[in-house]
Amino acid sequence: MMRFYILRALVLKELHRHAANRGGIALGLLLIAAAVMLSVFNPAGFGGGGSSATEAASTSVVGGVQHCFVCYTRENSDVIPPLVAHLEKTVPPELRQRVRLREMNADRIKEGVYYQPGVASIRLNAYTAGGQPHLRIDVFHPPGDAAAMAPFENWLWREMRVGLQEIAEQKLKALKVTNANLPPIVAENDDLWAVRESFAALRRDADEWHAGIVPEVQITREGLGGQTLELRSAIATALVVFALYFACVYLLPTLNCEERERGVLLAQALSPASPAEILMAKFLFYPVLGGALAAVIAGIYKPAVLSTLFFWSGLFTVAAGFLGIGMTIATLAKTQRAAFMGAMCYLLSVSLVLVICSTNGIPFVSNLALEYHVPRVLHASLSGSVHSVHWLHLLAAMALAAFWLVTAGWLFKRRGWQ
Repeated sequence: MMRFYILRALVLKELHRHAANRGGIALGLLLIAAAVMLSVFNPAGFGGGGSSATEAASTSVVGGVQHCFVCYTRENSDVIPPLVAHLEKTVPPELRQRVRLREMNADRIKEGVYYQPGVASIRLNAYTAGGQPHLRIDVFHPPGDAAAMAPFENWLWREMRVGLQEIAEQKLKALKVTNANLPPIVAENDDLWAVRESFAALRRDADEWHAGIVPEVQITREGLGGQTLELRSAIATALVVFALYFACVYLLPTLNCEERERGVLLAQALSPASPAEILMAKFLFYPVLGGALAAVIAGIYKPAVLSTLFFWSGLFTVAAGFLGIGMTIATLAKTQRAAFMGAMCYLLSVSLVLVICSTNGIPFVSNLALEYHVPRVLHASLSGSVHSVHWLHLLAAMALAAFWLVTAGWLFKRRGWQ
């Protein structure tokens, strides 16, 4: 039977030890500061419903395109001024801080392009050849990374198509042409307009020779159920998982080995405290410490998540599973250095196995790792997209957490004092 006064003394002992650990306190504050920054700063409307290509580009740290200059010249053209005015008005909110329209003289716009990494350029150059107006568009992207320009090009091609059609309609109206049969203006959220017009143009050309050769092509695009991996919630998930890992898998083994090296663990064994009470004190302290830090981080990122049962179920399950892993490492390691290396080697080994299984399509093996289920459970909570499959991940995580707790208890009774 557990004695409350002994449990209280053991828990207070752990609390005082960690209160004197300035490094651990500093790291906890850094995690909270990171959650605050993630919640407060939302660059380029990231996470606010933009396209996945836009979100990927806006969060690029190494490589990608952070800024795009749209350069143009007003000389020798009556099309560029209204077209640029239209482009200025239609820059989407998620790209507004990253797109810059810059006027250049006719000679400079033909010069070579040199920009620092992370910067790209699109140049509009109007000229006349053979008595006909021409508009040349040059896209300059980072070397070997043309896809990085996708969010900018998606906006540019659609709005240039709309702008040129508006200019054409105005000119035709000025010429008093009333029977012009121009195609409908591209819808704002239609990113397949170019594909549709390509098929329609092919059908029109073929119908001139014989009707019905090319069928009328209809294209629809709908999202699957669930959500894609939204990066801000993924970062928040990583912070929550790391808070639990830091408390249960890093601090617990290293401090437990420190107690063994200094003889404190043996002194506890010789005290009136039973092995079950010593274990229970650690079970009460470290998961609570990691869970509290994780809950603070999650609450800063998304306060509403603290009112959901799924989040707390996942949090307690992860804390229990990581506690079992930490205690297992603590019982097997002889020194603090061995405990630290054991925790790091465990993390790297599991990560490597998960990556290999994911990239090579190896089934079932990943399901045996607690770390396979944990991010899916917490990310579903933080992103607000919980489905039946996530409840299955939670049940699997509970089973694995129970396995680690039983293993840790058995090992501690056999060799925890050695």
